[in-house]
Amino acid sequence: MKLCISLLLCFTLGLSASTLAQQKRVNLDLKQVPIKVLFDEIQKQTNLSFVFNTEQTAKLGEVSVRAIDETVENVLRKVLMNTGMLFEFDGTLIIVRPDEPQKKEVTKINVTGTVKDENGEFLPGVTILLKGSQLGTVTDVDGKFNFELPKQDSLVLVFSFIGYKQQEIKVNSENLQPLSIVLKEEVTEVGEVVVTGYFERRKDSYTGAATTFSGEELKQISTGNVLTTLSTLDPSFKLVENLDMGSNPNYVPEFTIHGGGNLQSDYENSPNMPTFIMDGFEVSSEKVFDMDPNRIASITILKDAAATAIYGSRAANGVVVIETKAPQMGKLRVSYNFSGDFEIADLSDYNLMNAEEKLEYERLAGLYSHSNVQLGDELMDRYNEILALIQSGIDTDWIAKPVKNVGFSHKHSLLVEGGDDKLRYGLTLTYQNKDGVMKGSGRDNLGIDVQLQYRYKTLKFMNDLSFNRVTTSNSPYGDFSEYTYMNPYYYPYADNGNPQKVLYTYENGEEVWNPLYNASLGTKDEQAYDDFLNNFSLEWNVLSGLKLKGNISLNRKTVTSDKFLPGEHTSFQNSSLNGSYTKTIEEYFTYDANVTLSYTRSFGKHQLNGVGVWNVKETRSDMFETVAYNFPNSNMDHIGMGIEYGKGDQPDGNYEVSRLMGFVANFNYGYDNRYLVDASIRSDGSSLFGSDKRWGTFGSIGLAWNLHNESWMKNLGWFDQLKLRGSWGTTGGQNFYPYQAMMMFSYKDELLSSREDSEDENNSQTYDGYIGALLKAFGNTNLKWQKTEKRSIGLDFTLRNSRISGYLNFYKDISKSVLTDVLVAPSLGFTSYKDNLGEVENKGIELNVRATLIQRPANGLRWDVFLNVVKNKNRLMKLNDALAAWNKTQDDEITDEDNKEASRPVVRYQEGESINTIWANESLGIDPVTGDEVFLDLNGRRVDSWSASNYKPMGCEDPKFEGNFGTMLNYKGFQLSAYFKYSYGGDIYNQTLVDKVENVDPLKNADRRVLYDRWQKVGDVAKFKAIDNTTTTYPTSRFIEEQNYITLSSLNLSYEFNPEVLKFLHVERLKLSLIGNDIFRVSTVKMERGITYPYARTFSLSAQLTF
Repeated sequence: MKLCISLLLCFTLGLSASTLAQQKRVNLDLKQVPIKVLFDEIQKQTNLSFVFNTEQTAKLGEVSVRAIDETVENVLRKVLMNTGMLFEFDGTLIIVRPDEPQKKEVTKINVTGTVKDENGEFLPGVTILLKGSQLGTVTDVDGKFNFELPKQDSLVLVFSFIGYKQQEIKVNSENLQPLSIVLKEEVTEVGEVVVTGYFERRKDSYTGAATTFSGEELKQISTGNVLTTLSTLDPSFKLVENLDMGSNPNYVPEFTIHGGGNLQSDYENSPNMPTFIMDGFEVSSEKVFDMDPNRIASITILKDAAATAIYGSRAANGVVVIETKAPQMGKLRVSYNFSGDFEIADLSDYNLMNAEEKLEYERLAGLYSHSNVQLGDELMDRYNEILALIQSGIDTDWIAKPVKNVGFSHKHSLLVEGGDDKLRYGLTLTYQNKDGVMKGSGRDNLGIDVQLQYRYKTLKFMNDLSFNRVTTSNSPYGDFSEYTYMNPYYYPYADNGNPQKVLYTYENGEEVWNPLYNASLGTKDEQAYDDFLNNFSLEWNVLSGLKLKGNISLNRKTVTSDKFLPGEHTSFQNSSLNGSYTKTIEEYFTYDANVTLSYTRSFGKHQLNGVGVWNVKETRSDMFETVAYNFPNSNMDHIGMGIEYGKGDQPDGNYEVSRLMGFVANFNYGYDNRYLVDASIRSDGSSLFGSDKRWGTFGSIGLAWNLHNESWMKNLGWFDQLKLRGSWGTTGGQNFYPYQAMMMFSYKDELLSSREDSEDENNSQTYDGYIGALLKAFGNTNLKWQKTEKRSIGLDFTLRNSRISGYLNFYKDISKSVLTDVLVAPSLGFTSYKDNLGEVENKGIELNVRATLIQRPANGLRWDVFLNVVKNKNRLMKLNDALAAWNKTQDDEITDEDNKEASRPVVRYQEGESINTIWANESLGIDPVTGDEVFLDLNGRRVDSWSASNYKPMGCEDPKFEGNFGTMLNYKGFQLSAYFKYSYGGDIYNQTLVDKVENVDPLKNADRRVLYDRWQKVGDVAKFKAIDNTTTTYPTSRFIEEQNYITLSSLNLSYEFNPEVLKFLHVERLKLSLIGNDIFRVSTVKMERGITYPYARTFSLSAQLTF
């Protein structure tokens, strides 16, 4: 863990004249209190310090004092009269001692030394106190100290520093030697320090809402990707479930913090994704997705304004700060981590008909009956033919064909580190082979990371160079949904055992193609990227408490994509082309630099922290794509083997640049560790916005009150910590297209003549020798920053000696000037442009409680339970004409007969409603007489037909509450933990019922409910319309269901061997783990999940070994 530099200066010495100290006056009203309380109160009012022996003063018992504007000398004289104790002044010191003959002059001694951490790095700002007194000092920038104090028979010095265990050292005043103190890190209290990316702050002195998890906590949940693991630990970091992509290893999931504040539009990136910061620099979600969990020291989620405002324009959706491990000092140390993952496809959500059921459904749907006798006989012959196939035993389980029985993945991580207090080094090698559950899909990751740290006096140099090569391959078996539609009475293989291309040919010549056939052709769908990243930083401890740090990050990434389809592929069945090869090359370069000046000072009860940051960032991207056609055969799978480009086709590409500059100031003040104030302001300029609105200013203020440090609260003895906090501020968002504010032109357009036509001079694409330009996008110089106003209030609590702990957060985020597509007439050459319209509110509550039910350290037994509850409510607060026009466009699209998405609810906007509202016609169900659906219009009248004009809000996807709960049991090296996720009260539109029960093509397979639950005869009370009704079902409330579910996200059993047992093997640490992820899911909604790629259950075996 990086050092949390919290420099404390020496206690300020008052007036040196003892006579002036004696005349200082106090006001006291104390009843029956220990004498130490009296000394503390005098010290608070006068800044005078006491030196006394706690055992001697404890014998005095409790005292009562009442004084109004009375001198300290008089007060002490009254209190100590006839006690056998006396006092004397020495400058600002008051020495309390037994009434024995003493020399008038107090003998003083000097204790000197240095303080380091376990890695040999000097620690500046360590607090050193003389036990039993208020005397103290701090170490300087080199970790040295020189402590002058009165000579006593028994001296005990107390060393304390944030993030390290307190240490007491006895000093022999008769034989003084320089001390060399080594403080040990409190690794179990990572969550007590908040890492923001610019600075570190103790959690009890921080006013923001943030949660922190250690790398070890992440590995207890899963050996898989860090993002999904983090959503299991903190439900406020919510995974946006994608029912299509399932467990696809090449899909980077999306996440939100406190809901989404952006409207649906044409975004280059996900507009609601949080910002990811790694070691002080912004990185992509894909970078985090591919990270080795063993490299992570901690992850902090910054949520409210006080926590996120330092990132200004990038903080509207929250910030996730990742801190990687620094190399440890000492002898050469080697650590190896291995995990092997076994994945099993989860097909339990599919309820498809078998061959016999499918044939019966076809009969009831009227496929084998006809009013023409001859045609009817031919159809019955077809029926009997299929029946014979079924009776012969053909019942193909198509969804099992493209998936593996068991997929195996493995991950390796090797760390070599060492060094001394001047130079430290670390080398990390990682390799991951991730096999998906669909055959031929996978993701390989090879990485190397070299870290160097060098310290010279007050300077510290750090460099981290990493390289990652990630290669991905999509399954040649294509889209999983194709297999769910295949009739089970089709047999996929020819007599020679190879997949046959055509499974059946209808009388009209239409063919049913075998999806397994394409997988046997040698197709290619691959992507690879090389990522070079170098982070360099220089720290200078200018003075005690003052530090200057400069950082620069250089990142180059090259992405190459290759997709090859041979001529035999069914995509070219009705085409003159003979295969295609698409080649895409993308190059990215980013530099990100910042300079940070930080200052920390403590004096008396006051603590000040100040941080100033200057930041500049530029990203350049260059994309090139070309397509070649007509390949001699499937073995010639290189783009150079293509014979020609397509007619009218030509290479494509684009070049983009985005720039950002920002200035940040953060101030933190604490009084007596009771009252805390945080204030931040950031000004950012970005090229993403209009030339007239380049700059945006964001700020925040946070307040906190540590009630547990109040004397009246201490007397109750209930709480170890009780902190009330609140914050207000503004942040911004910029996950948008770089040129959205600019007017853009196209110098090539497909609407112009084709290549063949252009060979005719009369059809030339030039005018007077010049290439023409077409307006592609309308600019908006007034396009400005999208801002989010964040308000929050929260409570952090710990009680019963840390047996119970948790937090409670209330928040309200309002996104203003939301970027929206404004629709324009198509005759202008484009359909929309960007403007700042709309206002979205997210408000909610977070509750986290953790309790230790059993704690017996002597027996190594501990049992913890925990519960998280999250509720978020989304609301569109402001609607404008542009959004109203959007609603009209959506209505037109859904009634378009050629629109294949017409059966899905459209996105509509209405003030007061959630942007996650489900819009549909209100249904009265299926008429038992006709088998048709009946509806209620907006006036409450019964109607027999669906209409876009009768759209109304019928449900909302936002759950009433969701979260996680679980337990962890530790006993003598064994650990058993279980994490459950749950959701209650959210609605979902069950598209499975629409696509696989009602809008069904009888020639394809479907859900079993199409046979058993559809209306068949007069009097049937059914949920679904007549079995022979093939009309399109549009969005209706019949298919809106309340989704309540519970999932066992993680189950972990591990054992860590006793180090004493491992000594004879020369092994420092050995830990073995068995982890299961997504083991089961129970839901009130039965629908297909994993449409294009199935979900999977994962079981992992891992070993952590350190020499």
